[in-house]
Amino acid sequence: MADLLVDWQGDLLVITLNRPERLNAFSDEMRDTVVKLLREETETPRARAILITGAGRGFCSGADLNPDTLFERIPIIERQVTNGINQMSMLLRVLPVPVIAAVNGPAAGAGFSVALAADIVLAAESAKFTASFVRIGAVLDGGASYMLTHKIGAGRAAAMAMLGEAIDARTAHDWGLVHRVYDDSALMEAAFAMGAKLAQGPTQSLGLIKREISVAGTAPLEEVLRLEASSQAKAFGTQDFREGVTSFVEKRKPVFKGA
Repeated sequence: MADLLVDWQGDLLVITLNRPERLNAFSDEMRDTVVKLLREETETPRARAILITGAGRGFCSGADLNPDTLFERIPIIERQVTNGINQMSMLLRVLPVPVIAAVNGPAAGAGFSVALAADIVLAAESAKFTASFVRIGAVLDGGASYMLTHKIGAGRAAAMAMLGEAIDARTAHDWGLVHRVYDDSALMEAAFAMGAKLAQGPTQSLGLIKREISVAGTAPLEEVLRLEASSQAKAFGTQDFREGVTSFVEKRKPVFKGA
């Protein structure tokens, strides 16, 4: 059985972490395959939206901690983190298309980082979010320290990271980590519907919006205003902008092509 399932539903790329017996913990091969796939989509985009989820009852429990080999990795862990989970989170953030995480169960450690890196997070009622690194004497990686602090503030981020306690889906929603919470049985239908909607949207406009929001998190207002102006010029130059304006005037639904 493949540790990673890759499926195309039209222009929507669906990535399913598929080690349900391990709550979809990342093996080295699984992690590297995801990084390779995301790098390809960053350099030569084919998808107009991406959906990431997990098989079975979990989203992702983090790295697969095998005591037989874990301690042997100590001399190379910095390189592995840099090229592995950190690279994965960076690619998720710079991809020029929207990324949805459908969190169908526990998201812990590196799995929590992946969820944080998505543009939109949907969660099942049974989902749990845990910055579990401290439980084994490790620290945040995969961009979790940056994204968590920007999303929920330093106080809550410190509490989650230092205590290693799980929060449920409703708390995650209240704190702004999750966009919507669904009954477990309704999550994937909702995620596929949202993914299809985004995949049929004005792709270049969505990519530019993603960039604006990313920069706005840390940049001064003057820089953000310059980016908005240059991004608007790019958006106005797309075929989808012409289609959007024309369909508005003609009072019909736009048919965006992603160009």
